Amino acid sequence: MDGGVNVQSEREITANELTYTKQVLVLKRIELHAYVLIGAVFLAMAGMLIPVLLFGVSRASILTVLLLGVPLVGLCFYVGRGIGRQGHKKKAVLDDKVCSLKGPVTYVTHHVGNAKGEEFFIGDITLRLPPATSLVIFVANEQNGYRETELDVVFIETSSKQTPDSESSVTKKEAIVVYLEDYIDIDTALTRHGQHYFIRECLSIFGVTVFCLAIGFLGFLYAFPKERLLETNPLLLLLAALTDIAIVALGCYLIKKLYVTVRQCINPYYKPSTYCERLSGKR
Repeated sequence: MDGGVNVQSEREITANELTYTKQVLVLKRIELHAYVLIGAVFLAMAGMLIPVLLFGVSRASILTVLLLGVPLVGLCFYVGRGIGRQGHKKKAVLDDKVCSLKGPVTYVTHHVGNAKGEEFFIGDITLRLPPATSLVIFVANEQNGYRETELDVVFIETSSKQTPDSESSVTKKEAIVVYLEDYIDIDTALTRHGQHYFIRECLSIFGVTVFCLAIGFLGFLYAFPKERLLETNPLLLLLAALTDIAIVALGCYLIKKLYVTVRQCINPYYKPSTYCERLSGKR
């Protein structure tokens, strides 16, 4: 393989690993369809702007249409075509075996506004990690910026035809990580917590987030009804909003502590586990 990556061995995929990788495959296919849909929206915008420009020629100067309207149509067409090509006529296929790879694990950081995210690689192959998982600490342990390691992966191959009349295709490989010692053990995690563990985890986080936002929003509206809201100083509103967030966060923390206390009263041997511990198969 390229990028200093070697295939150490291959083995049969377990039932739990197959379930998990199929879930990731569904997300990959949704991602491809989303590219096509977003691209179609931009192309539709470009198509709708053309008659608007023709109508605008009779209402405004030709110079205004040429300087503003035509570049806008061109931009919508260019963006729509570029985004749409990321998913158009592309097919994602899951490999049927687990490969043990050895190579340098690196990452790049992407910044979008104030948010940032990391994309991890082994060699030049993109790694797909479980939800809410980062290997930054793992990679940063090495002073040279990468860490030579061994991990088990299942490949997703995304292929597309180069031209309509060509049989050759361009294939992009991504690696779904199913095992990394002390960090990720998909088979053990799903054996202990069920094959839909990651779906439940994501839904629970989403549900708790929506619940907290709703409680905070309702509490804010209770303290500042519409009539009072318009008359209150903006700085005071900001301070009240920050206080509201702090109260909701403290409430969630206390509820979690109460839940653990009740569970330990029922079962003295109960000990809460973290997401990282469950993901690594330790709990």
